[in-house]
Amino acid sequence: MEYRIVSSAEFTYPDQFDYPSASDTIDVFTARGSYACCQILLRALPAPEVAVAFRGLPEGVVPELYALRSVMVERNQGIPDDERKPHWPERVAPFRVYDCLRAFDGTVDVEGPDRQGGLYIALKADRDARPGVYDFTVVINDCEIAARLQIYAVRLPEETLKLILGFSLAPLEKFHHLVPGTEAYQKLVGKYLAALRRMHQNMMYVGGIEAKETGPNRWVFDFSGMERMIEVCQAAGMKYFNLPSVGWRKSWSESTILLRGSIPSMSYEGYCYLTQYLPALKAVLDRHGWTENCVMGVADEPNDANATEFRALCGLIHRIVPEIRLCDAMSYGNLHGALDVWVPLNAEYDKHRAEIETFRSNGAEIWHYVCCGPREYGYINRFMDYPLLSTRYLHWGNYRYQLTGFLHWAANVYQPNQDPFEQNCPEHHNTDAVCFLPAGDTHILYPGNGEPWLSIRLEAERESAEEYELLKALAARDKATADDICASVFRSFRDVEYDVGRFTAAKRRLLAALSE
Repeated sequence: MEYRIVSSAEFTYPDQFDYPSASDTIDVFTARGSYACCQILLRALPAPEVAVAFRGLPEGVVPELYALRSVMVERNQGIPDDERKPHWPERVAPFRVYDCLRAFDGTVDVEGPDRQGGLYIALKADRDARPGVYDFTVVINDCEIAARLQIYAVRLPEETLKLILGFSLAPLEKFHHLVPGTEAYQKLVGKYLAALRRMHQNMMYVGGIEAKETGPNRWVFDFSGMERMIEVCQAAGMKYFNLPSVGWRKSWSESTILLRGSIPSMSYEGYCYLTQYLPALKAVLDRHGWTENCVMGVADEPNDANATEFRALCGLIHRIVPEIRLCDAMSYGNLHGALDVWVPLNAEYDKHRAEIETFRSNGAEIWHYVCCGPREYGYINRFMDYPLLSTRYLHWGNYRYQLTGFLHWAANVYQPNQDPFEQNCPEHHNTDAVCFLPAGDTHILYPGNGEPWLSIRLEAERESAEEYELLKALAARDKATADDICASVFRSFRDVEYDVGRFTAAKRRLLAALSE
């Protein structure tokens, strides 16, 4: 059996054994309260069964083991064959990539003529672990691998970044075959929420509101489903909530925004609905003390066609319930003054930074988001056919531009008939628009055997969120050094360093500066 140690900052593939970061020894490091991670590729495996042991790990360090599972990238959706550039894509499809991290059960997935498989190792250092450099050994079958772990003195700071990815309950029925409301179903919900919390997600979309029309323009509401969901999420460690969007576009080419799928928002009927629904919603939030920790969408991704109606609807909502902050993903357009929390596409922020920053100067909060776009050359996103560092830099962007939140529509929103292990550019319908999504847009979790399986991209985003907090902590003490470390690898959303060695050096420099 042969092996290679590869950084957790680059993708690995079942048909490739050598990488820029490859080594024959393990050399990992971490802040206290975080993880030191690496990938171990194994070749010429005689069987899937693999015995793994650790010798000499210091006190306060607990190893976690995952098997690398490959998934298919069937095409480079959105990148014309005759326009390819460096890292765009990182690899020409079709190919398989080790994105899924399945629970280690004593076996690895053996693939190809070279009989290759792999492991992902995450060493969790307690917050009270003793700083220092420790030599230890990883034993795989009869192969002993020399290893070194450095624990820096700095402790991982508390979370301040607001982070939300859309979580779907549908896979619990489709892939896990569980019935809503059962004990097994609720336990699995808890496992999914724990996986999101590992990534430092602290905000959730919540629904569960029922409305009934009891007479002409007379409504009653049942918020109990929403209340239960918020309580479940709070128990899992979630702190913030994105309430159900008030409306939705009728069409990408029309101005009309519909309430409840059929009521024009600017109609008298819409006014009657909103003046009953919004005060009732606020009363529930106030009763639980949730109002300050909630935001509410108005009509996702407004465009030129519905911008005027969107602004008018925001004004009406603000008049009825000024205490509920409004938040939507958007591209730059004629929306000025409509929202309290602006979530521009990172490319839109890059192109219209001066204008968007005026919203902040007038009291608004600025986040950023990615989805099926940007797919333009240079801009970072979490796609499987980009370098893994593209995902890793998402929250370096939060630090660079002081953006206080991040949004993505999908943690596990698999499309109809999509098998996320074999199909990752599925067809997607959004109102009257149809497209095919780039690989990785629909999910960052996989439906495993009785549990969610993580992805290497989820781990990259976890580390990115932690690096945001570390950069922010260093900036409070020495902003010039924090900014210099950031600029050494991240200069803008379309100008980043893809050399893994240089990135690793920047991360070590960050931890060292905070440990002085």
